[in-house]
Amino acid sequence: MVKEERNTDIIEQGDIFFFYRPKLDTEEVKDIGDVQRFYMVTHAEERNENSNNNKNMKKKNDDIYRLFLIGQKQLPEIIEGKSTSEEKNWALNILTTSNPDDIHKELLPAEYTTETRGKRRLAAAAPAGEGKYAIVKHDNHTELAYILELPEMPGPTQREFEIKKEASYIISVKNPNVKVPGLTASEKKPEYPKHLQEKFGDRRWISIEDPDLLNYENTQTLLIGARKKHVEEEIGVDIDEQRETERNADIFKELKVRKEQVPLKPLMKGKFPTKEEIPMAQEVKHLSKEQYPGGKGGKIGGKVAATTSTSAAAIAKIFSGIEFPKNKNELVDYAKENKSKVESSDEILEVIKELPNTKYHNMADIEKALGEIR
Repeated sequence: MVKEERNTDIIEQGDIFFFYRPKLDTEEVKDIGDVQRFYMVTHAEERNENSNNNKNMKKKNDDIYRLFLIGQKQLPEIIEGKSTSEEKNWALNILTTSNPDDIHKELLPAEYTTETRGKRRLAAAAPAGEGKYAIVKHDNHTELAYILELPEMPGPTQREFEIKKEASYIISVKNPNVKVPGLTASEKKPEYPKHLQEKFGDRRWISIEDPDLLNYENTQTLLIGARKKHVEEEIGVDIDEQRETERNADIFKELKVRKEQVPLKPLMKGKFPTKEEIPMAQEVKHLSKEQYPGGKGGKIGGKVAATTSTSAAAIAKIFSGIEFPKNKNELVDYAKENKSKVESSDEILEVIKELPNTKYHNMADIEKALGEIR
């Protein structure tokens, strides 16, 4: 059980799922370069105000399913004693529902028709992991912790997405009315009621002490796998890393207990399915012009709210002086070395990481590829 004298409270707990969608017309996913989108789904359990774990948990009658889009198509890295830009990442709420069928529909294969290329097809999202999660309060911040249940041991797929057997990230939610350097603002803001919007004040980020903050579409959250450096820089919180380790050990023990006492409620029936067994692959979702990749919006593809288009001038500036040909990894490395040339470099790097794995012979090749993923 979580020890209250360590000032750790469970804010929310439930089941967690990870999915990935292959890129357009991709027959086989070999690595993250073949992935269009990476998703996280949380299924919050009913919150009981009489819970022995947390006397502050509010009563909630309906199940809550949330679908998040994860930036950079990976969870943040967790590397002891090291702090890098890869150890922080954003998650964007693109759907909240009490009906799991709504989640299924968003993850269905999809078809759309273009004037130049005819019918195009997006494959169904495939599962990458399932388990238990908890959002917990540790003194002056909140954390999202999870323990993987399926597959029992992480394999190549899980390693590609940085899905660990168990992990914990400091999690904060963004004030939609405050601009955060290095983070692209959403085109649409979450429609928070007044009592939730007032919790932000003039702060850029706040802890998730009220899980209702996560229930609104277009909510942007920050996940930090690193400790000292990024926590202080991003959200202004000073933490005791030794105490954090002790508390995380406690919450993982609690999650293991919950695995035994409260079985995983799968999003899809049966055991962890293979690609051929995914039940949702029997249906196809037809997208409008606004929804398909390269269209004006939509949840399936294209540049969704958290990754609005980056200017061609900024792309050209970060690649100034580059010698071709270059493959995708070489482009990413070059952009990292020259990120000081442009503003909002983290945003630009995120877009460059979505480029297809191929060889680029000039800037026109890059601009064409960027046009297809936006």
